[in-house]
Amino acid sequence: KAAVDGFVVYSMPEDDPSVHAVIERRVPTVLVDQPEGMGTPLVGIDDRGAARAAAEHLVSLGHRRIGVVSFELAREPVGGLVGADRQSAATFLASGQRLRGYAEALDPAGIPWERVPVYECAENVLEEGKAAAGVLLAPDDRPTAILATSDLLAFGVTEAAEEMGLAVPGDLSVVGFDDVPEAARANPPLTTVHQPHMEKGLKAGRLLVSGLRGEDPPRTEILPTRLVVRGSTAPPKTDA
Repeated sequence: KAAVDGFVVYSMPEDDPSVHAVIERRVPTVLVDQPEGMGTPLVGIDDRGAARAAAEHLVSLGHRRIGVVSFELAREPVGGLVGADRQSAATFLASGQRLRGYAEALDPAGIPWERVPVYECAENVLEEGKAAAGVLLAPDDRPTAILATSDLLAFGVTEAAEEMGLAVPGDLSVVGFDDVPEAARANPPLTTVHQPHMEKGLKAGRLLVSGLRGEDPPRTEILPTRLVVRGSTAPPKTDA
């Protein structure tokens, strides 16, 4: 075994054997965006609550036909539309929790989750967002809004919409997740969920150093998020 003093485990699928191998090493370890209950310090956000806020924003604008573009749900991504069984089997914490958050906002608003098209991307890249949008926006009764589980995917959705002759937000509202620096500079500026990436990394590093010093760090730190409303969302057209 390599001489490793400690680990930071970031956004790995729950069933990945590497995660359990790290825990079994019994060296200082910090989990980031992983499930709780592994007996080691954890840093994360409330993905579910943040996603719920994003979906509630679209509902408040009057959208009823909403689609979802998600990054990978499990170690072997499908790359296409996925149903309830695949969604419930998600092993990436962020993916599963964000889908649940969307559903918690849409179901009470009279938008049955089982009727919401969900496209699982093979990678979290702009090109995959474009491919997903090409599928979701093809039907005549296309969504008037799309929730993307990352800003990169949202950028792809916006680019695809424009290539299809759809204006954002006039014909299609788009909401991302992350609030990367490019989100504010996009055209139109992207409505998204802000999460504190830098603070997340700093806290994980400090917790690891604390563990290496033999200190007993806090077990769980959940950082705040906020919805940032910009120019990519608007009420749907009255004839939509």
